[in-house]
Amino acid sequence: MTSSASEKSCRRRKSLLLALAFLAGALGQTGCVTTGKPGAKAATPDLPRESSFVRSEVAIPATERSYPMWRTRSGGRPVLLLHPINGLSGDFLRFALELESWGYRVYFPSLYGDPIKGEPAFGYDEELGSIKLLRESGTWNPVSPESTGPIVDDVRTMARWVSGQEGGHGLIVVGNSLTGTFPLALLDEPCVKTAVLGQPALPAMRVPQVILRIPQSMEKRRALTLTDAQWNSIAVSLRKNPDKRIIGFHYREDPIAPIERFDSLHERLEAEGLADRFKAYVLSPDGEAYAAERRAWVVGSNTVERRKMVTPHSTYLDAENLEDREWFRGHLQRALTMAH
Repeated sequence: MTSSASEKSCRRRKSLLLALAFLAGALGQTGCVTTGKPGAKAATPDLPRESSFVRSEVAIPATERSYPMWRTRSGGRPVLLLHPINGLSGDFLRFALELESWGYRVYFPSLYGDPIKGEPAFGYDEELGSIKLLRESGTWNPVSPESTGPIVDDVRTMARWVSGQEGGHGLIVVGNSLTGTFPLALLDEPCVKTAVLGQPALPAMRVPQVILRIPQSMEKRRALTLTDAQWNSIAVSLRKNPDKRIIGFHYREDPIAPIERFDSLHERLEAEGLADRFKAYVLSPDGEAYAAERRAWVVGSNTVERRKMVTPHSTYLDAENLEDREWFRGHLQRALTMAH
């Protein structure tokens, strides 16, 4: 492994450990996970220039909240891209530019605002700071199986705003880990046409569960962070709009985002006669039968990555190795093209 690849791998594992520390705090746990010097900022080499993007501000009606929103400069079908726990990191920004190179106009907000405790949101990669923000914000609920908190409604407003900026054009919404189920929650919006679910990690696992490999309750492993009323609204919207699609990406052996959520989603859709709206792309260890047993709705392949404490986790954004990342991104590109 090259030095830069080794540093990237260390940063990724640090991000995941810090995410677990946040989840422990959110659940009232005390933990012994060490994450390095408190407040230390992870390096973000080759950060794209902010001039590569155009910045706006989105105000949330009837609240005092507002969020900065950036977009790529080229034209194309609009994408609302949501960041994971560590914010608008260098890897995230480069992924936005790659989506632009595929022919999309990419919008992405900082869900933590800007500035973030004195740090610019653009390029923000301070996981410890993110943990504290999420715990204190009052807009996030990372443990409920029915709702992730007011932040989802704020993102709903952002989706409407982006569609308005694009003349009412239908959106692709892409989530990742912490925001992995957000696109699903927005599918009842007329402007949201495609929901991309990246290894949804909420409701969160407790740190001891991850370390000792103790599974969550089946209720939480299968939870989609939706109320029955929200699900019914989504099902109605899918029936009314035959072009709406759901696309999922996952590692089969993801230790902090149970893949049972995809099974739960498929079963719910099947019960509504909508199973053909969901396609998942899953990498599994050699010999694992997950994809083969679900070939009607899962496209699978093998990964060489072995299950560790908190990895493999990220897929198209920052997969465990280049081969996995390119597999996920290749399928994402093709799936989005087919969803047009």
